[in-house]
Amino acid sequence: MAGPQGTSPDATIRQLLMVSTDASSIRVRFSNHFGATPLTIRQAWAGLPVASSTARLVGDSNVRVTFDGRGTVTIPAGKHEWSDPIRIRVTAGDQVALSIYAPRAAITSKNFFAYAYAAPGMYISTPGNHAREESGRSFPALTVDDTDYPLQSVGYHPGQVWWTDVLTGRSNSRGTVVVIGDSVSDGWMAYGPPGQRWTDVLATRLNALPAGKRLSVTNAAISGNTVSNQQNPFEKDSACCGQPAVIRLWRDALSIPGVRAIILLEGTNDIGGGPFAPPSPPEQVIVAMQDIVDRAHARGIPVIGGTLIPMGKEPGSVQETSRRAVNAWIRSSGTFDAVIDFDRMVRDPQVPWQIYPAWQAPPFNGNYYHPNAIGHAVMGQQIPLGVFAVAR
Repeated sequence: MAGPQGTSPDATIRQLLMVSTDASSIRVRFSNHFGATPLTIRQAWAGLPVASSTARLVGDSNVRVTFDGRGTVTIPAGKHEWSDPIRIRVTAGDQVALSIYAPRAAITSKNFFAYAYAAPGMYISTPGNHAREESGRSFPALTVDDTDYPLQSVGYHPGQVWWTDVLTGRSNSRGTVVVIGDSVSDGWMAYGPPGQRWTDVLATRLNALPAGKRLSVTNAAISGNTVSNQQNPFEKDSACCGQPAVIRLWRDALSIPGVRAIILLEGTNDIGGGPFAPPSPPEQVIVAMQDIVDRAHARGIPVIGGTLIPMGKEPGSVQETSRRAVNAWIRSSGTFDAVIDFDRMVRDPQVPWQIYPAWQAPPFNGNYYHPNAIGHAVMGQQIPLGVFAVAR
């Protein structure tokens, strides 16, 4: 999760979450990891929307969510709670509408790049408990721009998720691949068609494999995140960019049920620096990556390393020198169980310190760190599926 974002209104939150594989039932993990006080969920329901990112649900699809058989739960500060299995059948690519009534609770928020008609996203209802409602009448479709986090506004909030940090299910896949990363995996700035993150493209490919080889994908990326334990370059209080990967590894990856492998694609923000922290030396990034691999290996979980994509920094710059050093280590050190060379996939052959122009998103804060939607499609389609042979 990205971090704390204030207190919830007296309204119902209807979240649209996407599943990456078929399942005969699902479970949800509700998080109060960053809350300073207990989180009480008074009621929660799960149903199927009639269309993508729509608050109206398929008739009779809405199911009460319980916790050890109870319809309400209080989660202590710093903890999480799993729901009981929810009897709702889903297929890969389906959205699940999770409706939560938890007024005046501390918000633990995760912010994804906002796609207008794709999960994740959420509705804030008119006042009151409307979790059971299937018509969607209490969830106005007015889209709210969350640039300045107007969290109390009634309407649809693309890219927002509250309290929910894992959705898993009883599926026909053999396990889960967890992606630990930053905005490149979160999908930030992925403008244009087809409007999918590379992780979504990968999930579609893995779900098409025979059942014995099929894997689901959990995206645990956070925009602005760092891989090493340091002051975040973009903020003072980690309210947006989350804890560093070495700190959140257990919560966001190792504790995920059925995890069979981790893809690690992170380090750009460490190397790039920002107003609150200078660029990190490559040694700092490498030590953090080594720590993540060692801890995963201690639990029998392989780690697939992703090379860092071009940052648009000229040769000889601190950032480009560090990026090349980290990538050389990822490719040649033997630390990772397998390597996905994202750098070679998307770099411009003529200007290898830049993303190929047709695949590059517009600059953000003066930085050219991000692929657009075409670049994401290239990344997701070019991953050699043979790397997942390491998944145990």
